[in-house]
Amino acid sequence: MITEFQNTSLKVVTSEDGYMCRIDNVDSTLVSKLNFILNSFYSGQINYFSVRDKQYICPETISFFRGFRPFSQNGIEITEREKADYFQKFFVVGEKGRAYREDILDEGIRPYFGCETIETDIIELLKFVNLNLERHGFKKIEMKVLIAHLGDDLTASYMFLLNLVHNIGRRWENKSRSPLVSASYGHKGFKTALHFAENKNVFKYSYIIFGFIRENNVQNYFFTKELNEKLGILNSEWYPDIHNEIILKDGIFPQNIFGVFEVDNQTGLKSFIINPYFYQLINLRKGKKIYRPRDLIQFISQRGIPVEQRNFEEFARELGYQSYGYRFGDGYVTAGRIGGEADTHLPSEPLR
Repeated sequence: MITEFQNTSLKVVTSEDGYMCRIDNVDSTLVSKLNFILNSFYSGQINYFSVRDKQYICPETISFFRGFRPFSQNGIEITEREKADYFQKFFVVGEKGRAYREDILDEGIRPYFGCETIETDIIELLKFVNLNLERHGFKKIEMKVLIAHLGDDLTASYMFLLNLVHNIGRRWENKSRSPLVSASYGHKGFKTALHFAENKNVFKYSYIIFGFIRENNVQNYFFTKELNEKLGILNSEWYPDIHNEIILKDGIFPQNIFGVFEVDNQTGLKSFIINPYFYQLINLRKGKKIYRPRDLIQFISQRGIPVEQRNFEEFARELGYQSYGYRFGDGYVTAGRIGGEADTHLPSEPLR
């Protein structure tokens, strides 16, 4: 078993009368099945032989981890009751980029939310990127080289620079309004995310999201390790990626969250609070038979976790969001105000 799941108790949010919630232990008869699926995604070793297709099937997903801090509305550590209530909402809403805590139609970063990219947008971001590059002793990027490399596509150039300022621009004035979210992946992903979650954390617990994304959704993620390669083409460079970072466009969607680790900062003891919709899927029956883990792995890899979102608007508002994004099966994302239509078409160009 993967180290992160050793000596880890498995929990799930259960609902009382549809509203009052608690966090319970999972059904003991499902533990081995849950561990098999979770470890398969975590390790990436999810190859299995398909008798029907007479070949090995390997669903292509990337697993990642992100440290975060759930707070009650008054900013102090949440109680056990508040925790259950929080995660009931969280597993319906997911974690969106910080931009979505504002009204993106009025306050969203332009031109990302609803405006056509113009040359001035490129000049503004490139100026900030070059100031940071030169401050650290690296060569600046020439505008004509950037535009030429990306085929004179202004939107593609803007998306590349947006990724750069998210990565290197700690002094970027719009950092707190970025639509992007950082996470860690690979065999050090959990430890890296835990380190960030523990940093300046005065509370009892640290929390780490365990999620995944399909490899072919290339417009929605970027590996920071590729940054130097891309900058090299543009005659510049940046520091090596020591955190195994993956940048996710628009946030971590609920259908891509297996659950959240809760780690005691004093003892190191861990619980894993499972996405209740993932848990329901594990216990789903086809006729009189429970679905096999291998079939579930393939289903989740291809279609994500089916999440019931009839309370999405209510839950999103209570978690502090004013806007939301909607991701289609092919990875395309639209956005809008909560309570309205998600009819703002977001750039689909990759962050590379």
